Amino acid sequence: MEWSTIILVAVVVGFFLWRHERARVKGEERAVVATARLAKDQKLYDHIKAGMLEYDFRNRGNEFWKAKGRQLLFETAQFSCFHVDHFAESRVGFYFKDLKEFGLYGFFVGNDPEVDVFHSYYRTDETFQDEGQLLYEDD
Repeated sequence: MEWSTIILVAVVVGFFLWRHERARVKGEERAVVATARLAKDQKLYDHIKAGMLEYDFRNRGNEFWKAKGRQLLFETAQFSCFHVDHFAESRVGFYFKDLKEFGLYGFFVGNDPEVDVFHSYYRTDETFQDEGQLLYEDD
């Protein structure tokens, strides 16, 4: 075998090894970003669920459904709770003080209340208009 052929084969093999390593590193970086996103979304989801428990408890004696716009419904040491108008869903917005994040809960009942019940959880902004779907694991 000629030296030029050996050198060419070595360069080609080296190139493919380099590309494989680069793809592996990129995959690891994406996995780190995805894991961080999942953890952040799960934490916000858990906060929204806890906020809705407080909302349901406080709503027993109140008529939160009469609120308009982004009206403040109540505030605790952990979060602020807001009514959020929406054309299709019943919505509740939250500002979580420890996370410094806004969350949004939506509830929709379709034609059959025993089957068509939908819950939505979003990361949002202070206007409660920006909806970023959360990735979470539900218990």
